[in-house]
Amino acid sequence: MSDELDENINSLFQRLLPLLSSVFFILLSYLPFDFMFLNSIHPAIALVCGYFWLVHRPDLFSLGSVFLLGLIDDLISSAPMGSSIFAMLVLYALTNAASRFLTAKPFVALWYGFMVLALVTMLSRWLVVSVYYSCFLPLGILLFSYLVTVFCYPLVSLLLAFVQNKLIQDED
Repeated sequence: MSDELDENINSLFQRLLPLLSSVFFILLSYLPFDFMFLNSIHPAIALVCGYFWLVHRPDLFSLGSVFLLGLIDDLISSAPMGSSIFAMLVLYALTNAASRFLTAKPFVALWYGFMVLALVTMLSRWLVVSVYYSCFLPLGILLFSYLVTVFCYPLVSLLLAFVQNKLIQDED
């Protein structure tokens, strides 16, 4: 009986690991650093994690995981509530639409795909937040945040690939 319980707990942990690792990296990205410009501009780590898991392990990262990741990002960011959820749902729809172009591609192709999908996602979030505040927000901050996010993608995806390869075991 104990072995069966251990297997069930291990299986649950394996299925939750993409979401848990994504939440860990989001929390890590919001740690306060004492840099002049980095206090107001954060990379969109939720987009990086969501894209990575939707491309590599869509079986473990469902629509509910995408929603929870957006909700957690909304709760710890200073953006209007629901804007991160909206962005993550846009990313989910775009990634599902482009999944046949992204499946089993080399890293560079996935990075280029992320660049395009992240730009569309971040622009749609910018538009929603601009409507919320009834004025267009500065595009310079969005552009800089986009560039920081794109340049963070290789490092974060490398760490997530480690989690996928070393900690997640496929059920036979």
